[in-house]
Amino acid sequence: MVFLSKEQTLELFKNSFDIIKFNEVEKDGKTGLGKMKHWHLYNVIAKKII
Repeated sequence: MVFLSKEQTLELFKNSFDIIKFNEVEKDGKTGLGKMKHWHLYNVIAKKII
């Protein structure tokens, strides 16, 4: 797992990719240790710029 903010996630794609779709999912769920947490999940479809 990687823990990044929305801005940090977009920065990863800034120079070398065209973002086709970016979707943020917010949900409450448990961590691996069983504690509740509010999650922000980012789904990214991107195309490498050649």
